[in-house]
Amino acid sequence: MSEKEKKELTQECEELKEKYKELEEYAKRLKAEYENYREEVAREKRELIKNANEYLISKLIPVLDDFERALNQGEKGDAFYEGVKMIYKKLLNVLEKEGLTKIHVGEKFDPFEHEAVERVETEDVEEYTVLEVVESGYKFHGKVLKPAKVKVAVKPRKKEAEKVEKPSDEKE
Repeated sequence: MSEKEKKELTQECEELKEKYKELEEYAKRLKAEYENYREEVAREKRELIKNANEYLISKLIPVLDDFERALNQGEKGDAFYEGVKMIYKKLLNVLEKEGLTKIHVGEKFDPFEHEAVERVETEDVEEYTVLEVVESGYKFHGKVLKPAKVKVAVKPRKKEAEKVEKPSDEKE
């Protein structure tokens, strides 16, 4: 083998090494992009499932409200009442496993989780205290689907008779 052939082979070998490095870098980038793509698709799939579940569960909330109304009208100990109660508990349990939670109604009114359907004037309790839950509220994975409907205490308004208007100075 001549010196010229050796140089050509060495040069060709160097070129092949460079191409190999380029291809190796390209393959690494492609692999990383593919992994990112797979993660993005998986995330989008989870989000799609969550949104579909949220939609379906939001459609079932009125059914839960109807069950609660039926249970409030029934008589404990009655076989029909107990059957309805069992069905309600099963439905609620299934929905809770999917991420539905009842909104906890504390003493104070929270406009982000409660909807005031009635204002009750009273001085017996502090203003903006929740007096009664009219309808339960629900969250799905922390997002409010339906606010709890509540009655809220407010300070009594002053009656017109108590408002004494000062007489104006009469001009003579």
